[in-house]
Amino acid sequence: MKNKVTPFFVGLWITIKHFFNPHKFTYQYPEEPKPVYPRSRWLHKLQRYDDGKERCIACMLCAASCPPEAIYIEAEENPPDNPYTHGERYAKVWDLDLGRCIFCGNCVEACPEEALIMTQKYELSVYNRKDLILHKDDLLAKIDEKPRVAWQGNYPEKIPDKPLEHKDYDPLKKVEKPVTIKKGVVIKYRAHNFK
Repeated sequence: MKNKVTPFFVGLWITIKHFFNPHKFTYQYPEEPKPVYPRSRWLHKLQRYDDGKERCIACMLCAASCPPEAIYIEAEENPPDNPYTHGERYAKVWDLDLGRCIFCGNCVEACPEEALIMTQKYELSVYNRKDLILHKDDLLAKIDEKPRVAWQGNYPEKIPDKPLEHKDYDPLKKVEKPVTIKKGVVIKYRAHNFK
């Protein structure tokens, strides 16, 4: 009998203790959005440079790395009199099908220009399936919006304050950095060199 009654009173004590606790656990969702984890990956965004030009050079690495093939890109030569990007080409069409996207982040990792990032905007529900297909105009950042580092935080190193420049990034350079995971345990890893 004692073993059957004790869990009841333990559960009742936990309920009473949290009932009078001023800390609230419920978010009033539409008015008060729930904070998301800093590394959460949701809606995609195409970034611009500080001068307003698009970062995407239509290399199509994001489309090639997408497992469900949710990204469709059509490239076109950059007009010399009024270029869209700093490269030779630009993305004339850049479509993303959110109905197929699995939000894995492979496209962000594959982008050499850090043109594609994933934001923390998670309210993506629509009433029509056609609205799940987002075009370049829907995803492109505003001209005055500052670019953000496309880092997802998967690496145990400090996130840079500004996007990486090509001269600073050498993917063939082996960088050995010790990382302390637990007290007394040191693990070596290579940054940006996955062999």
